[in-house]
Amino acid sequence: MEYSLKDTIERVGMTLIDVKVKDFKLTFDIDTGSTENIVFDFVSNQLSDVFKPIDGSTKVFGIDGNYKENPCVEAELTIGDKSFWVQFNAVNANQTVINLQNDFGFQLHGILGIPFLVENGCIIDFKNKLLIIGE
Repeated sequence: MEYSLKDTIERVGMTLIDVKVKDFKLTFDIDTGSTENIVFDFVSNQLSDVFKPIDGSTKVFGIDGNYKENPCVEAELTIGDKSFWVQFNAVNANQTVINLQNDFGFQLHGILGIPFLVENGCIIDFKNKLLIIGE
């Protein structure tokens, strides 16, 4: 499956992708430098019927540069016509989200990092501005 990143790369310089979680449309960044999949805790808290807690926690460096222990959750995401079960660290990044919203006019809900990209055989084609999933 191919997903166009053209608009978001050209508009805000980020590889953003729209995902659906049940009936909710969320925006995630595709980040090849993130060693974890991240959902911001305001999202997982508000959608607690969708983002289910799982055993354990993980320590990660957050967007704010601090090393913190975060709870783990999982949810089923839909991208295009494909569904994926994804495990996330639920991270507080409220100020970063506010800054992005003020600077670029969109709200970021999380990050799909290396675990998602590897697990689903993803390729980011920057020349053609495409995310290729599982081809």
